[in-house]
Amino acid sequence: MSDTPSPANANPHISDIKRRVEEIGVFFEQTGLTPTEARVFALLLLADPPEMDFFAIQEFLQASKSSISNAIRRLMDDGRIDYITKPGDRKRYFRVSGEKWLGQMREGLAKIGPFINTLSKVIDLREGTENSDFNRELKHIKEYFLFLKEELPKLQQKWDERPKD
Repeated sequence: MSDTPSPANANPHISDIKRRVEEIGVFFEQTGLTPTEARVFALLLLADPPEMDFFAIQEFLQASKSSISNAIRRLMDDGRIDYITKPGDRKRYFRVSGEKWLGQMREGLAKIGPFINTLSKVIDLREGTENSDFNRELKHIKEYFLFLKEELPKLQQKWDERPKD
């Protein structure tokens, strides 16, 4: 029997699943999601089958309809989740959208260049200020992101050239 949540089967390990959703949800909160968004996303990552309808999500998380609705809407807007429908069933089943989620992360990495430009402006504007330790720290951060900007395209090329499953 699966250890993951499912709207279709009663799982004897439900408290363990809730603990896992909470644990994974805490991590995703640290990436900028609200607590409810993080729990919905964690739940959908663990769900078996890997999709759940609105009311199953709401019931599992014991949250209000508006809270779940807002979380789902934001996760969809962010490209982390999408939905499917099933023939003869009017419900929408929400699931993690792997390709869209990966695309979202790639978009985040694409912002390194503009970040470096902004950080360079900050460093230039701070030139001559009295806190040289902080200025050095900012330059170190800039060097780190310059390194990433140089190395990430090489890693992307390796990724693109790897054998596909």
